[in-house]
Amino acid sequence: GNEVELVPPVNFKSGLTYKRGNFGASLQFSHVHEHYSDASNAERTPNAVEGIIPSYHVVDLSLKYKYRNYQLQLGSNNLTDERYFTRRAAGYPGPGIIPSDGRSFYFTVGLDF
Repeated sequence: GNEVELVPPVNFKSGLTYKRGNFGASLQFSHVHEHYSDASNAERTPNAVEGIIPSYHVVDLSLKYKYRNYQLQLGSNNLTDERYFTRRAAGYPGPGIIPSDGRSFYFTVGLDF
């Protein structure tokens, strides 16, 4: 009667892409519903190795511009700076939860030749 561990009942991913001329933008959204980290479906344990992995959502944004042979791209992963974790560890670097990365930004310059 237990739920399967590490399998969320809802794992939703969606995105929008806009392109016009040399400009492009992409927005991606992911939602993962709470789920159990072990087969016993423990709510929580004193050592934090087993327990629920709470629901979380992540939004990513990227922008791209192309001019002649050059391409500029910038974006952000975890745009809303959501604090979440996706797994629990019994060993290194645990025991306990392994947190996600916070908001990050990137910038890329490309050249086609």
